[in-house]
Amino acid sequence: MFAKIIELENAFDILIPKRRIEESPAEEMFAAAALWTEAVWAKAEELGPISLTNEQTNDGLRIAQSQVFVCGVHRSGTTLMRDLLDGHPELVVFPSEGSYYVSLEPKLLAMPKDEWAKYLGIEWIRRLANPINQPPFWVLGRSIETSSPYVDFARYLMSWWPIVNKENPMWPHISIILAYASCTDKLKAKSWVDKTPTNERFLSRIWHEMPNAKIVHIIRDPFTTLSSHKKMDKFFNLRHSLLNLKYSFKVAAQQSTQRDSRYTLLRYEDLCDDPSAITKDLASFLNIENSDILTQPMVAGIPSPANSIFAKGAPAGQILKANQHPQSETLNTAEQQVLAAYMGSLAGKFAYKLAPVKPLHKFYFRLKHRLL
Repeated sequence: MFAKIIELENAFDILIPKRRIEESPAEEMFAAAALWTEAVWAKAEELGPISLTNEQTNDGLRIAQSQVFVCGVHRSGTTLMRDLLDGHPELVVFPSEGSYYVSLEPKLLAMPKDEWAKYLGIEWIRRLANPINQPPFWVLGRSIETSSPYVDFARYLMSWWPIVNKENPMWPHISIILAYASCTDKLKAKSWVDKTPTNERFLSRIWHEMPNAKIVHIIRDPFTTLSSHKKMDKFFNLRHSLLNLKYSFKVAAQQSTQRDSRYTLLRYEDLCDDPSAITKDLASFLNIENSDILTQPMVAGIPSPANSIFAKGAPAGQILKANQHPQSETLNTAEQQVLAAYMGSLAGKFAYKLAPVKPLHKFYFRLKHRLL
C-alpha cells in the first residue's frame, strides 16, 4: 500500500547528510525530498482526512489557545532551550523552527488560499524528516508497507485545517501544530512551543494576536554569538547579524523594565552553568511540573546531540565550553572592534563585558558599517 512512498523515502534518506552541514544541501537531496513529499501528500489526499473525535477536537482547540514562543538571535541558545522543553509531557514542541512570521507567512500571502494547505503540508513533511540538517532524522519514525506516519500527519492536517479558528492570523501554523500533536499523541498537553530565532521582532504582533502567549527570550555573550554565527553561516553578513543582535538586546532591556508576567529572559551562560535552577524557574513560568526531564535535551523523544554533554551531574559550564568557538580564531580584530563599538553599553546591562572603544573610534566604526 505504501511501497512507492517507502522507495522514495529510502532514496531521500540516502542523501540526507549524516553530520551537520555548513553549506546548503545538494540539489539532488532537494529533488529527492520533493518527490517523496509530493507522493506522501498525494497518498493523503487519496485516503482523505482522519476523522477526529469530539474529545480530540476539544483538546486541540484548547491547546491552540496556549502558546509559548522561544526566541533570540541565531546561535544564542534557542535550539538548546527547545531541546530541553521537548521531552516534557505537558508540552508539544516542534522539532524544527516554526518560522511562520519570519518566512512562511509571506510565501502563503503570495499564493492563492486554496494552495496553502498543500504548500505548508509538504514543507512540514520534509522538515519532520530532516528538521535541522543533523540527527535525529525521521522524527515520526519510518514508513512501512501498511502505514506511514507522514501520510498520517498530512491527513491530520487536512482534518484540522477547516476546524481551527481563523480569527488568529497564525491559524495555518496552528493547524500544523495540531497535526503534529495528533501524530505524537500530545493533544492532552498544556501548551504548544514554537522555537524561531529573531521572533522577538514580532513581539507586539504576537501579543496582539495571542494575548496570553508566553515568551522565553534567550541571550548569549555577543562575542560568542557572533563568532558562532560566522563559523556556521557560509553567507555570514556582519551588518545584518549586528542589527539582529542589537534589536534582540533592546527588546530584552525594554522587557526587563516592564516586568510582564508573560515574558522571561534567560542568559545562555546561566542555563549552562546551573541548568537545574534555571529550568525550575522556567517550569514555574510555564506552569508545568518541574522535572529532571527539563535537563535532558531531546528531539521528538530522541536524545539530542546536546544530551551527552548536558547530562545530570556534568561539571558546571561543560556544555558552554563545548559550544564556544575561540573568538580570536573566528572574529578578526576589525569585527571585534565593530561589535564592541555597536553593542558595548547595551551588552553591559546584562553583565557582558566588551572592550571599551573611544568615542571617535566608535563613531568611525559605526559609520563605516552603516550602523549609526
